[in-house]
Amino acid sequence: MIEHQGIITSISDKKISVKIIQQSACSTCHAKGACMAADSKEKVVEVTDVTGKYKINDLVIIEGKESMGYKAVLWAFVIPVFILVLTIILATSFWKWGETEAATASILALVPYYLVLYFLRHKMANSFKFTIKNYH
Repeated sequence: MIEHQGIITSISDKKISVKIIQQSACSTCHAKGACMAADSKEKVVEVTDVTGKYKINDLVIIEGKESMGYKAVLWAFVIPVFILVLTIILATSFWKWGETEAATASILALVPYYLVLYFLRHKMANSFKFTIKNYH
Protein backbone atom coordinates (compact mmCIF):
# COMPACT_ATOMS: atom_id res chain seq x y z
CA MET A 1 0.00 0.00 0.00
CA ILE A 2 1.03 3.56 -0.68
CA GLU A 3 0.36 5.78 2.35
CA HIS A 4 0.63 9.53 2.80
CA GLN A 5 -0.07 11.62 5.84
CA GLY A 6 -2.16 14.68 5.16
CA ILE A 7 -4.49 17.28 6.51
CA ILE A 8 -8.07 17.85 5.36
CA THR A 9 -8.41 21.23 3.68
CA SER A 10 -12.00 21.11 2.48
CA ILE A 11 -15.10 18.95 2.49
CA SER A 12 -17.92 19.21 -0.01
CA ASP A 13 -20.65 16.62 -0.27
CA LYS A 14 -18.81 13.27 -0.47
CA LYS A 15 -15.47 14.71 -1.62
CA ILE A 16 -12.69 15.40 0.86
CA SER A 17 -9.61 17.36 -0.21
CA VAL A 18 -6.47 16.29 1.61
CA LYS A 19 -3.21 18.25 1.39
CA ILE A 20 -0.17 15.99 1.49
CA ILE A 21 3.54 16.69 1.36
CA GLN A 22 5.04 14.54 -1.38
CA GLN A 23 8.70 13.98 -0.61
CA SER A 24 11.49 12.52 -2.64
CA ALA A 25 13.20 9.46 -1.19
CA CYS A 26 16.22 11.47 -0.12
CA SER A 27 14.34 14.32 1.57
CA THR A 28 14.66 12.66 4.98
CA CYS A 29 18.42 12.22 4.58
CA HIS A 30 20.65 14.02 7.08
CA ALA A 31 22.66 15.56 4.22
CA LYS A 32 19.70 17.10 2.42
CA GLY A 33 20.78 20.63 3.34
CA ALA A 34 23.90 20.25 1.24
CA CYS A 35 22.24 18.33 -1.57
CA MET A 36 20.27 19.84 -4.44
CA ALA A 37 18.41 16.58 -5.19
CA ALA A 38 16.19 16.70 -2.09
CA ASP A 39 12.75 18.16 -2.74
CA SER A 40 9.20 18.07 -1.50
CA LYS A 41 5.94 19.30 -3.00
CA GLU A 42 2.49 19.96 -1.63
CA LYS A 43 -0.27 18.07 -3.42
CA VAL A 44 -4.02 18.06 -2.94
CA VAL A 45 -5.72 14.69 -3.32
CA GLU A 46 -9.48 14.23 -3.51
CA VAL A 47 -10.91 11.28 -1.63
CA THR A 48 -14.50 10.06 -1.71
CA ASP A 49 -15.95 9.39 1.74
CA VAL A 50 -19.57 8.79 2.72
CA THR A 51 -19.05 8.28 6.46
CA GLY A 52 -19.14 11.97 7.36
CA LYS A 53 -16.81 11.41 10.31
CA TYR A 54 -14.06 13.76 9.14
CA LYS A 55 -13.78 17.52 9.52
CA ILE A 56 -11.51 20.24 8.19
CA ASN A 57 -7.97 20.28 9.68
CA ASP A 58 -8.15 16.61 10.75
CA LEU A 59 -4.86 14.77 10.39
CA VAL A 60 -5.47 11.67 8.23
CA ILE A 61 -3.73 8.96 6.25
CA ILE A 62 -4.66 8.40 2.62
CA GLU A 63 -3.96 5.00 1.10
CA GLY A 64 -3.73 3.75 -2.42
CA LYS A 65 -2.85 0.48 -4.07
CA GLU A 66 0.74 -0.01 -5.12
CA SER A 67 -0.48 -0.84 -8.62
CA MET A 68 -1.66 2.78 -8.94
CA GLY A 69 1.95 3.91 -8.61
CA TYR A 70 3.07 1.53 -11.32
CA LYS A 71 0.27 2.68 -13.58
CA ALA A 72 1.23 6.33 -13.01
CA VAL A 73 4.88 5.61 -13.87
CA LEU A 74 3.78 3.84 -17.04
CA TRP A 75 1.62 6.76 -18.22
CA ALA A 76 4.00 9.52 -17.12
CA PHE A 77 7.41 8.10 -18.02
CA VAL A 78 7.51 4.78 -19.86
CA ILE A 79 5.10 5.53 -22.71
CA PRO A 80 6.53 9.03 -23.45
CA VAL A 81 10.09 7.65 -23.58
CA PHE A 82 8.90 4.86 -25.89
CA ILE A 83 7.27 7.46 -28.18
CA LEU A 84 10.45 9.59 -28.20
CA VAL A 85 12.75 6.68 -29.02
CA LEU A 86 10.43 5.17 -31.63
CA THR A 87 10.06 8.52 -33.40
CA ILE A 88 13.82 9.11 -33.44
CA ILE A 89 14.43 5.61 -34.85
CA LEU A 90 11.78 6.07 -37.54
CA ALA A 91 12.97 9.56 -38.43
CA THR A 92 16.65 8.68 -38.75
CA SER A 93 16.44 5.13 -40.14
CA PHE A 94 13.41 5.11 -42.41
CA TRP A 95 12.86 8.75 -43.32
CA LYS A 96 16.60 9.61 -43.37
CA TRP A 97 16.12 12.86 -41.48
CA GLY A 98 18.94 14.65 -39.72
CA GLU A 99 19.38 14.59 -35.96
CA THR A 100 17.83 18.01 -35.44
CA GLU A 101 14.73 17.17 -37.43
CA ALA A 102 14.43 13.77 -35.72
CA ALA A 103 14.73 15.33 -32.27
CA THR A 104 12.15 17.98 -33.12
CA ALA A 105 9.79 15.37 -34.54
CA SER A 106 10.14 13.18 -31.44
CA ILE A 107 9.23 16.07 -29.16
CA LEU A 108 6.31 17.06 -31.39
CA ALA A 109 5.13 13.42 -31.36
CA LEU A 110 4.43 13.82 -27.65
CA VAL A 111 1.88 16.60 -28.25
CA PRO A 112 -0.93 14.26 -29.40
CA TYR A 113 -0.11 11.86 -26.56
CA TYR A 114 -0.41 14.56 -23.90
CA LEU A 115 -3.57 15.94 -25.54
CA VAL A 116 -5.16 12.49 -25.31
CA LEU A 117 -4.14 12.25 -21.65
CA TYR A 118 -5.60 15.70 -21.04
CA PHE A 119 -8.95 14.85 -22.59
CA LEU A 120 -9.11 11.51 -20.75
CA ARG A 121 -8.03 12.97 -17.38
CA HIS A 122 -11.45 12.56 -15.75
CA LYS A 123 -11.78 8.98 -16.92
CA MET A 124 -8.25 8.20 -15.76
CA ALA A 125 -8.90 9.83 -12.38
CA ASN A 126 -11.49 7.13 -11.72
CA SER A 127 -8.75 4.48 -11.84
CA PHE A 128 -6.66 6.32 -9.22
CA LYS A 129 -8.79 5.94 -6.08
CA PHE A 130 -7.52 6.63 -2.58
CA THR A 131 -9.09 5.66 0.73
CA ILE A 132 -8.91 7.68 3.92
CA LYS A 133 -8.40 6.68 7.53
CA ASN A 134 -7.66 8.39 10.84
CA TYR A 135 -4.09 9.20 11.73
CA HIS A 136 -2.97 7.09 14.69
